[in-house]
Parts: sequence; structure tokens; C-alpha cells
Amino acid sequence: MSETSMHIFWMAFLGLTTAMLALTLLMFTEHQRSLRAARLNRANGSEKARRVDGAAERRGFLGGITGKLRQVVVLIGERLAVVLGGESRETAANLSSAGFRSRDALLIYAFLKTILPLAALLGGLIYLGATRPLDITIIVPAAMVIGAALALSMGVDFVVNKARTARLARIRLSFPDMLELIVITSEAGLGPQPALHRVAQEMAVTHPDLAQEMLQMVSEMAMTSDARGAYDKLNIRAPLPEIAVFTQTLDQSDRYGTPFARAMRTLIDEQRSNRLVAVEEKAARLPVLMTMPLIFCIMPAVFVVLVGPAALSVLDNILSGG
Repeated sequence: MSETSMHIFWMAFLGLTTAMLALTLLMFTEHQRSLRAARLNRANGSEKARRVDGAAERRGFLGGITGKLRQVVVLIGERLAVVLGGESRETAANLSSAGFRSRDALLIYAFLKTILPLAALLGGLIYLGATRPLDITIIVPAAMVIGAALALSMGVDFVVNKARTARLARIRLSFPDMLELIVITSEAGLGPQPALHRVAQEMAVTHPDLAQEMLQMVSEMAMTSDARGAYDKLNIRAPLPEIAVFTQTLDQSDRYGTPFARAMRTLIDEQRSNRLVAVEEKAARLPVLMTMPLIFCIMPAVFVVLVGPAALSVLDNILSGG
């Protein structure tokens, strides 16, 4: 049984390694897309030029292998994209919120979600059928193979959800700073679109996630002249209440002619009030959070101090009487 468990372990390890390689490939693709976007921004003058090492521009043997592997994954993902059905749009939105903006992100996700666990399951069952007798002793190894395949399938969603949660938390943390800068630039005389573009450029180093979203929104507004559509897409990429209120304020400013600086000033006052309410809510939860430490850490010491002398006195009387 121990030898069979080791075989199952190594098969599961091989599957996890393959999943990590595929995720690394997805991250590499996203990095390449970011580099291309940065080069385009430098070419049109929206970003300052920076030195790029020549070795990073050359594509070597590893780059060729990575490209071939990516083509295979994308081809299989295209065949399996229909498996996602009506959830494909929601999955694409989740991947976009997690920072995976590649054109083939959904296809790679479909590959990792379906083919990889299925291959691990079939490979493990075939190996068990070839090396183990078909009796009741095969139930436990088969269950381990099925569990490893399910873990691979669920691990993809876990990684995407973790990346999405972390990215949205960074956007929420940097949102007040963006509002402060927008108020400063708007009161300095810039219009809505130039102010947003300038703030996004200034925040590219300190808050790259939110800056990327703002730059994309400004680019969509400039290219399509559809501000409402750009706001809706921003809400999809960053589904946060703060972003929804921000885009609603921008839409009302465009629609009803409200002064942009005044609207941003009102919005930042509301955000400060919301942050104060959030701090008060956390403070109100402290008594509940302190209940368990009070019971397990403080009460035993108090119990010893209060009951200890009486217990020692009773023990002394017993010993003296004996």
C-alpha cells in the first residue's frame, strides 16, 4: 500500500507541476502583453521612455519552446471553450479582475480547468488498472486519484480567486489617493479626461493596478467617444462599490453638466465618511473578538488568583489533619 501511495503522490505531484508550468506560461504571456503596451505608450508619448536591456528583447530557445507550448494550450482551449457555456462571460470578467488580460486567458483557463484534471484522472486510473488487481483493494488508490484530479480542477479557481481578491484589495486601498489627486488636478484647471489621464500616469509607479484601469478607461473614452460604455467596462473589470460610485459621479457630471471639481470634492467627502464608518464598525467588533482571548487567556489567570488561596488552604488543612 505504501508503494502505491508513493506512485499516487508522484502522479499528483506531476499534475501540480504541470499546472504550475501552465500558470507560469499565462503570467509570462501577460508580462509580454504589458511590455507591448508599455512600448506603445512610449511610442505615442504617453509614457516616458526607459532603457530596456537588449537581452530582454531577444527571443531565445526558451522563448520558442514557450510559444509552441502556448499555441498548443490555446488550441486545446479553443476546442473546450464551449464547455464553459453561459459561464464564459462571467469567467472572462473574473480573469480580467484578477489581472489576466490576455486574449487567450479564457482559453488557457478552460484547458487548465478541464484537460489537466481529466488527464491526471485517466492517467492515474490506467496506471492503477495496469499495476493493481481489480479487487476491493483498488478503492483507496482510485479515490486518491479522483481526489487529486478534483484538487487540480479546484486549484485553478483557487489561484484565480486569490489573485482577484488581492488585486481588488490593492485597488480599494489606492482609490482614496486617486481621488485626492483628481481633486488637485481638477481644481488646477484640467478637464475630466486630461485630469484622469494625468492622475493615472502619476500613479503608475505607486499604484499600478488602479493606474492601469484608469488608463484603459481613458483610452476607451478617447477612441470610442462612449463614456458610458467605458464606465460600464471599468465596473466589470473592478467590481467595487467605490468604483461604481466613482463612475456614477462621472456619468452624472457629463450628463447634467455638474462641475467636475465640485463633483470630485463631494465624492471624496463621502469616501472619507465611509472610511470613518468602516473604522467605527471595526472598533465595534472588538468586544466580540476579545471574548475568546478573554475566556482562554485572562479568565484562567483570574480563576487561579481567586480560587488558588482557598485551594491551598484546603490542601494545607488536609495535610495537617493527616
